Amino acid sequence: MPEDKGKMEQDKLQFVDTLRALAIIGVLLVHVSQHVDGLNGWLQKGLSIGAKGVALFYMASAFTLFLSLSRRSSDKREGMVAYLWRRFFRIAPLYYMMLGIYLIVNGTGPRFWLGDQEGVTVTNIAVHALFLNGLNPYWINSIIGVEWSIAVECMFYLFIPLLFKLIQSVRHATWFVVMVLVASFGLNTVFAQYPLISDQSLWGHYLYLWFPNQLPVFGLGILLFFIWKDERHWKSVDPLSGGLLLVTVLFAFFGGMTDYLIGVGLLLGAYALYHWQPKWLLNRVWSWIGRLSYSMYLTHMLVLGLIVQIKLPSAPLVSLSLLFIMTLLFTVGLSWFTYTWIEQPGIRLGKKLISRIKSVREQEDSVKESVA
Repeated sequence: MPEDKGKMEQDKLQFVDTLRALAIIGVLLVHVSQHVDGLNGWLQKGLSIGAKGVALFYMASAFTLFLSLSRRSSDKREGMVAYLWRRFFRIAPLYYMMLGIYLIVNGTGPRFWLGDQEGVTVTNIAVHALFLNGLNPYWINSIIGVEWSIAVECMFYLFIPLLFKLIQSVRHATWFVVMVLVASFGLNTVFAQYPLISDQSLWGHYLYLWFPNQLPVFGLGILLFFIWKDERHWKSVDPLSGGLLLVTVLFAFFGGMTDYLIGVGLLLGAYALYHWQPKWLLNRVWSWIGRLSYSMYLTHMLVLGLIVQIKLPSAPLVSLSLLFIMTLLFTVGLSWFTYTWIEQPGIRLGKKLISRIKSVREQEDSVKESVA
């Protein structure tokens, strides 16, 4: 019976792997298309939506973090230290390795994200190692080219334990989304008028990537968790909360916040994926790609940089198709290796460390009880 229950739970969560798989496919498409000249304008715009795959990653992350904390909430030994170590060993081992590889391959010289700075400094690398590169517009994306989202993700990790205590229902999640959207809009409006660096273009990119602008999408992932937890929550949204959510959609529409509108669309799509369970999207292939997605996210720029050296047919669509297929296949192959030999061992190492921390805590509690 427990095995059947576990399988049912796994089946319910298969859609999360598919969300991650769709996210990385979208990211690959947009980055591949940037290396193909002559694409139709409408096609180029359509492919650029693939960049919103990062929003799917954020949504899936918020969902799984709330799910993980809800499962462990009854374990009194599961403190903040264990939570942080678990997150660290999930992200850091592969991230650190890829930082080193990209520095070797691309060097430390000038690049777009460094603005007028001469190159990648030791301080820049150290800040990356601490996941604090998101606090500086010159450093946020200056080594790998996609690490901005990891910096934002790690910033979100710090807030999750508090949010988990404060947000207990769809209503709470709705109010949270509303508040952070308004706050994000206000901050971006102010800082757009008063830039902190002289490079206007770089500052504009930074305001898109930084944590406050991405937080509403994490909020949508939390909302998805409570809807998934009990579908009856759809009916528990009171008129005031539902009205506020609708108002924020209209606010985002007239305020030009298209990313938030896309995020709402992704939320509805994620729920539809879970609710209708389409077999052509919920299967082993998509689940496998979803599990490899973190490795694929960090390795695909390296693979793409090598493949674009190959001379491909001049027809844009043919070139796009071949470049995407080759990038996908080689990225999957490399990611399988990094997932097997770096990601998974790192996660297991984290679990061993957390197990020791819990064991020490049990012994301390036992001593306290005996003394009492």
